Amino acid sequence: MAQAQRRFQRLPEALEMRCRRVGARSEAWRIVATHNISAGGASFESEELYDVSETLEIQIHLPSFRAPLVLLGRVVRSRSLPSGVMDCGVEFVDVTPDQQVELDALVQFLSQRVG
Repeated sequence: MAQAQRRFQRLPEALEMRCRRVGARSEAWRIVATHNISAGGASFESEELYDVSETLEIQIHLPSFRAPLVLLGRVVRSRSLPSGVMDCGVEFVDVTPDQQVELDALVQFLSQRVG
């Protein structure tokens, strides 16, 4: 998707994010690093293969926040790279008003660091 078509500004930021499949409480959290992130979603590499349309539980940790931001993300891209890892993209879904405030604060925080 071209940048002009994006609803939210993407920030090229490597953040630690944890994810696992929704409902898979016995599944271990996977730690991944984001390539970029926005108020609408994130892009990351993973050793795990996720199916497009699969829903993930996501935790984003930032030093300036007391607790991790916990969100749901729908996988919109999952493809194998020549290195053997997966290039994944998620769209944040079912975002509550409180989570939207936290996402907006995250984007503001990151854009000040990037800019």
